[in-house]
Amino acid sequence: AVVSTQSTGTTCFVLNFFLWHAHSSGAVPFTVMIMLLSFWVCVSLPLVFVGFFFGYRKQPFEYSVRTNKIPRPIPSQLWYMRTFPSMLLAGILPFGAVFIELYFIFSAIWESQIYTLFSFLFLVYVILVICCAEIAVVIVYFQLCAENYRWWWK
Repeated sequence: AVVSTQSTGTTCFVLNFFLWHAHSSGAVPFTVMIMLLSFWVCVSLPLVFVGFFFGYRKQPFEYSVRTNKIPRPIPSQLWYMRTFPSMLLAGILPFGAVFIELYFIFSAIWESQIYTLFSFLFLVYVILVICCAEIAVVIVYFQLCAENYRWWWK
């Protein structure tokens, strides 16, 4: 949590200094960058250590079932539950949604038209995110119904 936030913040500071040196109007004022840094140091960083402290002191979770040391054999999978066909089947719907939207955008650009439907583009993006989440849930459900306990590697 600390390293990823620190590297992202450092990258933003360095890029902002380049913009500031070039006298760009897109540069974030230095006081705002210092305020963001102080928010991170005073709020986020202490909360990381507080969460670590309470999480480390908590008792480990006791599972209510016993697991067998010998893994069960995975039954033979149907043709569409193997890795490559499931990747293809799961990728068709998001690819189709993105392809159609990009076709409209590029045809508007190539025909020298102005693409003004950015709210529609955002709506398509939201639908794409929901579609990808639902496809992931369905694929995992199919893997678990087929008794494939290695579903996270598929």
